[in-house]
Amino acid sequence: MEDKWAAFESKNSCAVEENNSKKRRRVHNPKIAEAVRRLHNSEANFRRYEPEHGLSSPHNEAVSSYLLGAISASPDLTAEHEDIVSACKTYYESIRRSFRYKQPELTSQAETVKSLARSRSRRKRLLEARRSVLAPDEVDIWKSATIDLMSDEEDGIVDGVSGWIVRPPPSRSPELTELCNTLQSRLEATPKYRATHHIRLCSPNVLGASF
Repeated sequence: MEDKWAAFESKNSCAVEENNSKKRRRVHNPKIAEAVRRLHNSEANFRRYEPEHGLSSPHNEAVSSYLLGAISASPDLTAEHEDIVSACKTYYESIRRSFRYKQPELTSQAETVKSLARSRSRRKRLLEARRSVLAPDEVDIWKSATIDLMSDEEDGIVDGVSGWIVRPPPSRSPELTELCNTLQSRLEATPKYRATHHIRLCSPNVLGASF
């Protein structure tokens, strides 16, 4: 069972945004999600989820019932019953996931999932940053740009210099690569961008490549 779960996590880690619409709906109300987290972890609360057991276990169901009742009765919060239930489920799942990743047999799998998620997040930010400096005559070429066509950015050191080692995707067209270089230069000409982003270093394995 653990092997199946690990395989499932690995297969889907790079497609969270596309394939996890139910969980996106659960976190639609961040105020409720934060209230659930704070109440669950408060020193006065002795009803805590047991991640080694399923959400439908008697103990965890009792915890959910307590959280639901307390949040519903709060005069400072207004939320639908379903929103609170979903927030409880989402928080339990985060605790469950953390628990399972800490198991010795899943340590390497957890690092892989975290690395993939971090890489995808960086590519998404890169896509959005470059889109923000597009010129009108560059829009047509940019239409083919996707998260997967942005370069990977990995923390590292090249020739003693620390920064992000950049690995451009081999499937990107020359036209889009040229545009990415133009947009990146445009971004790095902005002092604010330079001050908040790491130096981009070319991977030693692809020296001379565009990124």
